[in-house]
Amino acid sequence: MEIRGLALLPILWILWTLLGLCVLAALTIISGHNKYPYISDTGKQYPESVIYTVIFMVNSILGAGIAYIQYRFMIIQSEPSEKRYIICQKILLIVGWIVCIGTAVNAVYSVKTNPTAHRIGAGMAFFLLAMYNLCQSVYLYKRSFSSRCICHFRLAATLMTILLLLTVAVNLCAIFFQLCNGLCMTIFYMTGMIAEWTGLVGLVMHQLTNYTDFQSLSLKISREGVTICLREKNQAFKMPV
Repeated sequence: MEIRGLALLPILWILWTLLGLCVLAALTIISGHNKYPYISDTGKQYPESVIYTVIFMVNSILGAGIAYIQYRFMIIQSEPSEKRYIICQKILLIVGWIVCIGTAVNAVYSVKTNPTAHRIGAGMAFFLLAMYNLCQSVYLYKRSFSSRCICHFRLAATLMTILLLLTVAVNLCAIFFQLCNGLCMTIFYMTGMIAEWTGLVGLVMHQLTNYTDFQSLSLKISREGVTICLREKNQAFKMPV
């Protein structure tokens, strides 16, 4: 049996993440818990904390599946002689799964109940994911079925995300160490909050570009087991010149 719906997985990840966080942000603002929330602040109070946990736990499960499919796609596109490249992809698969573990930790421990565990999980989820995306964006210039334009867009979205997350880190450090007061502190807070939400959009845009490659894959179920391979009798997917 052949299942050809793997391209829906990144779309499902995007819809689940965006809709879930939009609902969370709306609930947080409407309930008066926080007028200008960071992403972590949306899961700080009850009942938003319950929804926050569910959203990011499902997100981590979907992310683990996407990381493995991405790994299989890269391996399928490689030659057995490219041992160094295959080792790099195995390392990236581990990094992708570490990101999912960080997402799960971020979901279980809120910034209110255990701020240290939450920040470690959030750091693993956001910053490692951005670096993972950067490495895959570079590799996909030669391996992707997407056009050069999409490859450029993928890399640009990833670089934008990294820049924005660095901005978040700088602003959070300024707030944590109280480098200034009054209006200056407000500017740091608002800049970090805007950069974090915009950085999330960058992660989503990168995930969207996986659709082109994933639609060339299928899941085969046979007596030998379950395998991910290129779709048979499909001449529509060719490597870009």
